[in-house]
Amino acid sequence: MYQLTYDRVSPLSRPMIFPPSLGLVRKSLFGQEFPGRGAFFAANFLVGDIQTGIMPLLAVYLLLSEHWKAVAVGEVLAFGGLVTLIAQPIAGSMADQIVSKRAFFLVLVSLFAAGCFLICGPNPSFGRILLSQALVGVAQAGIVPVLSSVAMGLVGNGRFASVMGKAQGTTHAGSVFGAAAAIFLTSQSLSVSIFAFYGISALAAGLVLLGVPGHKIDPLRAREAEGVDRICSIRQLFTPSLIFFLSLLFLFFIANTAMLPLAGEKLSGISSLSSGRVMGILVLATQGVMIPFSLLAPSIIRRLGSRFLLSAFFILLFLRGGILFMATSMEGILLGQILDGMVMGVLSVLLPVLVSEFGKGTGRFNLLQGIAGMVVSAGGSVSQLLSGESMKFWGRDKTFLLLGGLSLGIWILHLVGNRFGGFAKKGKSEG
Repeated sequence: MYQLTYDRVSPLSRPMIFPPSLGLVRKSLFGQEFPGRGAFFAANFLVGDIQTGIMPLLAVYLLLSEHWKAVAVGEVLAFGGLVTLIAQPIAGSMADQIVSKRAFFLVLVSLFAAGCFLICGPNPSFGRILLSQALVGVAQAGIVPVLSSVAMGLVGNGRFASVMGKAQGTTHAGSVFGAAAAIFLTSQSLSVSIFAFYGISALAAGLVLLGVPGHKIDPLRAREAEGVDRICSIRQLFTPSLIFFLSLLFLFFIANTAMLPLAGEKLSGISSLSSGRVMGILVLATQGVMIPFSLLAPSIIRRLGSRFLLSAFFILLFLRGGILFMATSMEGILLGQILDGMVMGVLSVLLPVLVSEFGKGTGRFNLLQGIAGMVVSAGGSVSQLLSGESMKFWGRDKTFLLLGGLSLGIWILHLVGNRFGGFAKKGKSEG
């Protein structure tokens, strides 16, 4: 395997500018040193910033400020989701093959920025918003796989879980900042300034990542390849264990994704806040909880193992559905979002770690990330369709029960699958 080595400067040769205690705090927050650590985590922070609620905010902007019909808004958002769905495995495969990860990332965030700036122009036409969603969709498909491949190329599989825990914690901190910015910029009226803010943040993320030394990103290690001639075919990747894992992932996000917009809609009905502020508050609450749970995720995964954690996730999703069904106040709805933050904080680290285990030695790590992302997006799309149909017949509150009941069924499927071997053993990643 490939070992990461770099020169360390003797502590005695460094000027004592900062006290030793500051170094201990930095190490506890960001783990062991690796080349370009500060730039890598800064890029993750900005990525969290730009991905905070752009779709819900766009929907509210088009409906309330531009007075679009709900059908047209649904069409452009569905188009953007479809583009992301299709582009994810393609972007993952490109992340495997392109050696210059930093340049590829800069191209992706530039596309994201271009999509944001297109929204900002006066009198947005249907065609212009469609183009914007196409650019944003392609960018979002590749941003996460590229950053994960950079992490893998820098530190390797052994420290990947630890670094991803810190990276996801930083990303969620960026999401909190983005949600706070959305609340501030939309406090008086929903303005296109939030989309300009997202575009500038995207470009900043691309420029910041250039601070990671490109020659320290091992291209073979970044794709989990043991050698140039050890690249597995796509057909070899799809083992029964991987198919079972992807099926659970798909079903989980069918039950999970629609709960946030439904919770936002319920909170709007019982409070006097604007729709933009409601979504900002819910995202802020969820992301705030995700920060500590992402940072703790490597230790949690190592101690409890993936099978136990997934069972816990399904049960907590079931409880969340029940809480949102019974909630009659902002506090009750926020409790449901806190549960979501706990689950998604750990899952945001567990998912790439599990994908890295499936991809180990195949040379297809980033392709697998793209496939997993496609499955997540597909589950989210089905979730929105399912909740929409359920709303017509049973109303919003009973839809929470339907989604919660579905998560209970997935938990039973997970238990039955484990009787036949399941897909994962207890995690052994380094903390």
